[in-house]
Amino acid sequence: MVNKKGIVRIIEASIAILIVLSVVLIVSEKRKSQVESDLGERITPLLEEIARNGSMRTAIINDNETSNIAENLIISFLNQRIKETFIGYNVTICDYTSVCGLSAYPQGAKGNIYAGERVISTTLESNKFTPKKVRIFLWMKE
Repeated sequence: MVNKKGIVRIIEASIAILIVLSVVLIVSEKRKSQVESDLGERITPLLEEIARNGSMRTAIINDNETSNIAENLIISFLNQRIKETFIGYNVTICDYTSVCGLSAYPQGAKGNIYAGERVISTTLESNKFTPKKVRIFLWMKE
């Protein structure tokens, strides 16, 4: 019973180290899931802003399957809005009755790919009704 104080101090130090490590692990896990949930929440405001922009709406409606003018316009818009380099994104525009998807799985994507879509239709001044579907994809890069 001579070294009882030494053993108690070793046990206290070990418990303190375990507590610190568990707090660090819990905080780091919460940060990872928070960034990914933010990706899903970021799509809707981007689509809303695209829908409100008259020049983008006109470009989307006038876009055909062979031309990528509207997609390039939206990608340049996303370049201005998404400043984080660790987020990848892509856009597809298709007929509102068809399924829009990515042509291939993005290179360097890590984890989930988040998608959101919005139907863009003509304005009241237009004579023809040709709605299109705009779909934005977001993912974390490696």
